[in-house]
Amino acid sequence: MTTAQQLVVGVFQDRAQAEQAINELLQAGFGHNQIRFAGRGISPGGMLEKIKSLFTGQDISAGGIHDDLVKMGVPPEDARYYQSEFEAGHPIVAVQANGHMQEAANILARHGGYGASQRFAQSTGYGTATSVQQPTTEGEQRMKLREEELRAHKQTVETGEARLHKDVVAEQKSMDVPVTHEEVYVEHRPGSGLPSDQPIGREETYRIPVYEEQVTTEKQSVEREEVSFGKRPVQETQRVTDTVQREEAHVEYTGDVNVRDKGVRRGEDIEDISDQTRRHRDDSPDL
Repeated sequence: MTTAQQLVVGVFQDRAQAEQAINELLQAGFGHNQIRFAGRGISPGGMLEKIKSLFTGQDISAGGIHDDLVKMGVPPEDARYYQSEFEAGHPIVAVQANGHMQEAANILARHGGYGASQRFAQSTGYGTATSVQQPTTEGEQRMKLREEELRAHKQTVETGEARLHKDVVAEQKSMDVPVTHEEVYVEHRPGSGLPSDQPIGREETYRIPVYEEQVTTEKQSVEREEVSFGKRPVQETQRVTDTVQREEAHVEYTGDVNVRDKGVRRGEDIEDISDQTRRHRDDSPDL
C-alpha cells in the first residue's frame, strides 16, 4: 500500500474484498469520514453508500482519481498506477490513518489489498500485498521472512450407516399342564348267596363312557420390550500433523566484517553476531 501524509491506499481485485476490508476498518475504530472508496456499482442502502467516493466526496464513477491522489500527497507515478487500476475495474480504498498506518495497511493487506509497490508482482501474477514501509536508514535493505501456519479445517463425511429392523425367530417352548382322564376299574365282591330269578346264560352288557382332558394351544402376541434408535454427537480430540516451512535469514560475509544482529527471533534472544564474527576470526587459521 502507498502511504502519504498519514494516507494508506490499497487496490483490490473485486468489490467484495474491498467491502470486507472496509467492514474490518470500521470495526477497528476507523470512522466513515476517514475512509474513501473508488469503485463502480455502489448499491443504494449498502455499506459503501456511507463511505465517501475518492476523494472529494463526489461521484467519480465516470471520472478519474489521479488528481485527487496527487493533491493528497501521493507521488504522481503512484497516482498514475492507481488511475490505471481503477480504469481496469479494480476498486480502490484509501484510509486517513491518523497515526495508525500500520494497522490500516495490515487490514487492507489481509483482504487482498495491494499498492503501487506491487506493480511488478501484480503483472507477473503474484498476489502478496505489501504493507506500509517504515522510514529506513541510509543504505538499509529489508528482507521479509515468512512461515507457514498449520490450520485445521473440518468437514462432515459419511462413515457408515446404521439400520434397525426386526427378524422373526422361531423356537420351541414347553409348559406343563395338569390334565385328568378316566380309567375303568373292575372290582370283584362276593355275592349274597340268595336265589336269583335270572336264568343263567342271559346276555347282559353294561356301558360306561370314559373321558379324558386333552390339551390344545393357542398363541397371542404381547409387547415384550421397546428398542429406541437414534444418533447423538460425541466430541473427541484428534491430533493432526503436517510439515510446515519457514524462512530464516542467514548472514554470509567475507573479509573483516562486523555484523550486529539485534532483536528477538522466535522467542529467543539473538546473540550479537559481531561476537560470532570475532570468534570466527579468532578460530580461523592464519594465512
